[in-house]
Formats: sequence, C-alpha cells, structure tokens
Amino acid sequence: MTSSGVPRIMIDGALCDPGSPARPVLDDGLVRGDGVFEGLRAYTRRPRTPSEHLDRLSKSAAEIDLPIDRELIARELDEFCAATAVPDCAVRIMLTRGGQRIIREEQLPELPESWLLSAQAHRITPLLIGSKTLSYAANMQANRRARAAGANEALLYEPDSSGILEAPTSSFLWLEGDAVCAPPLSTGILDSITRRLVGEVTELHVRARTLDDLRDATGGMLISTVMELQPVHGVMGVVDWADVPGRVAELKAALAELSAARATPAAV
Repeated sequence: MTSSGVPRIMIDGALCDPGSPARPVLDDGLVRGDGVFEGLRAYTRRPRTPSEHLDRLSKSAAEIDLPIDRELIARELDEFCAATAVPDCAVRIMLTRGGQRIIREEQLPELPESWLLSAQAHRITPLLIGSKTLSYAANMQANRRARAAGANEALLYEPDSSGILEAPTSSFLWLEGDAVCAPPLSTGILDSITRRLVGEVTELHVRARTLDDLRDATGGMLISTVMELQPVHGVMGVVDWADVPGRVAELKAALAELSAARATPAAV
C-alpha cells in the first residue's frame, strides 16, 4: 500500500504510479478468469450473426450469475466494428466480474490447408456447461500438448468413454459417407453458432461416437466463427484420411457464402 492507501502494482518489473490506469490488473474477475466472452468475425466491418452471439453471451453470463447490459454491449459492438483497423477481422467481447467490458480486434489467423489433430482427454466442468467463460486454461493446455506431439490442434474426448467432444477453440464434425455428423450437445460441448449454420446448408446428423469409431468415418472438419470450416486430414494414432473428400470442399464454400451473408449490425 502507498501512503495514500492505493494498492501498488508491478508490471514487467516496474512499479506503476498509483495514478496510472491499471484498473484491469485490480479486477479479480480478470485475474481469476471469472467472466465470459464471445468471439465474432467481422466481414467488411459487419459482425456475423451478432444477435446469436449476444444471446449466447447473455446465456453464458446468466449461467455464472453475471449481470450484463445486452443492449449496451450491442451498441458498443456496432461502434467498435465500424472503427476496426481492418475491415475483415476477428472481434472478441470480454466481460469480467469486476464490471469491465472489453472489445478487442484480432487479426484473422493464417490457417493450414488441412489439419492434423491429436486426441487429448478432457472433462467438462459441470458447473460451466454451456458457458463460454474466460477460464480456458485447460483448452490451451490441450492445444500445447497437441502441437508438441506434432499436430495442428487437439481433439478433446471424454476419458472414461472415449466419446468425441470438440476441439479447444472450435467444433468438430465428421463424415459418414456423405452424411455430416456431430456429437450431441448433451455431452456438455458448446452450442456452436457455426454448427447451426452448417445445419442450414446441409442435414446435420447428431451421433454419439468414440475415437475408435472415427476409423469408419470418411473425413473430418473443424468449424468456428473465425475460421469458418477447415478440413481435417487425420487424428494421430486413430485415423488418416489420405484425401480430403470433395464433400468437405463443398461444405466449406457453402458455409463461407452463408457466413458473409449473415454479417449485419448488432443492434437489431
């Protein structure tokens, strides 16, 4: 404490002046990951499916008893998207227990032509099912382990049943013949908005499957708001799809077209 009673903060070895704008560091919501977030993609400075994302943000907040002002966030999202440095970008909304509203522009990632996944065991926290909270440490650790093994991304699975879940920052779909399949939401995975859009361009078959069942699949995909649809060419030690099916390319093009068409102001 300083003589004025203001708590001191050190950042990168330097003591901050008591009057410095260090409010984020004093926010226990940010420090403890006690908050929620949404990731969107802006097309020519218009966010895709903003109402759906704000609905899910509100649901996540309700799940952890965090009050938010949805209409205010919608207005701020519109204002922010109109002012982004580049017209096509990712946009992240973060709300903390300390009351901070943070909206951040992020560069669209460079993506491989197709992805190799590494299966990583994961248990979904029952208290946070259906919520996109700031507590993503387990997801990030899964990806670090996957990349250390030589893969592009992790594929999370339930350790007791080997049931397929999702990827750390995206959803996983697979092909059984030409049928597009997805794990049931009852497993505790996120209700993906992009998955809903895939269901508009093709019939989506919800099926509980294990990692071993993927040996009979004919292809795989990762989907998310930011990266849309990306082909998967294998899961290490489980299956190797030598060729990416034309069905995946067809779905990729259809989802990209629909995503761009759903870019609209948030305050609707």
